[in-house]
Amino acid sequence: MTAKPLGGLTRIVDAAIGEIREALVDKDRVVALRLYRASDEGRRARWGEVYSARVRHIDQSRRGAFLDLGLKEQLGFLPLDVRGQARIEGRNPRRLTDGGGVVVAVSREGARGKNPIVRLLDEPHPGGAPQRLEEAEVASDVKSARPAEPAQRALIDAAIDEALARTAPIPGGGALSIEPTAALVAVDVDAGGRWGSKDPEKFALDLNAAAARETARQVRLRSLGGLIAIDFVSMRSNAAKQQLAGEVKRAFAADPWGVRLGQLSAFGVFELSRTQLTAPLHEILREADGRPTVETAALEILRAVEREARTARGRLVNAFVAPEVMAWLDSAIVPWREQLSSRVGLLWSIKAAPGQPRDKLDVRAI
Repeated sequence: MTAKPLGGLTRIVDAAIGEIREALVDKDRVVALRLYRASDEGRRARWGEVYSARVRHIDQSRRGAFLDLGLKEQLGFLPLDVRGQARIEGRNPRRLTDGGGVVVAVSREGARGKNPIVRLLDEPHPGGAPQRLEEAEVASDVKSARPAEPAQRALIDAAIDEALARTAPIPGGGALSIEPTAALVAVDVDAGGRWGSKDPEKFALDLNAAAARETARQVRLRSLGGLIAIDFVSMRSNAAKQQLAGEVKRAFAADPWGVRLGQLSAFGVFELSRTQLTAPLHEILREADGRPTVETAALEILRAVEREARTARGRLVNAFVAPEVMAWLDSAIVPWREQLSSRVGLLWSIKAAPGQPRDKLDVRAI
């Protein structure tokens, strides 16, 4: 699909088999990614969707109600106030009952081990079984997307690899170490082999300012939110610390999610809070142990077969995958066989290879 300008940024949408991948690009660098997986339909709640739901269980200890949204895998969680009532913006709070019907919107997608967060809408329940009433608002060219050009697809592939890496280079030298945990996102700034001023304070300020800008890009790229703690290189000058606080503020000023800034501590740690709207990218693509999910591995092999088939026209493309990946493909969660054949023809084969690791891509044209 041809890239389109969007408020100074370039937007690329790639309709890969089984998922649509959207990227925002600023001066040849991807600054944001979003995935729309076909397998999520009817299984996971997406940010912005509206559901006709029913109260499954009110948990007073958690000050919330679990709601049946009509999804296969997820219940929605509606926060309650201290009186056990649900708030509606501009309206009086409403008391819920088990089995009662409500209309809610998804305000935060479910993260690993956590339910999606919903908010109560001031709308009458239509009756009947729980179901989605409104899809998430997305651009029309996302729904009608076509496969991106090879160079654009390669740019998205590289950005996803970058977003899943533990470290990220700082422009001008140095590196960030980025560690999402259950409690917070920890970011460590390392000077590495960076060159700069011989004045230690100026060197540290220049490094920290560049690190602040790259941190703002990285958390957006990775869809990270919640509490974020940045461990900057220490500085002694109060003036330099004030300058750094300004750099952090400017770095996050264009963030489309809500960001609340804290202060630089005596230990050089700057805390901020970023609203979490969509699921973190690493939780969509990776298991808790860092391995790609079975679905991620399956969709990667389909892209690899498509890529190889386009460059090796007229030759048979053989792909070998882990048995668990083949099992996911055989389950036909998405109609990948028809889609792949319509894109590259019938000269391809995908087979299970016992003992092969899940993340190995073994694709050969013969």
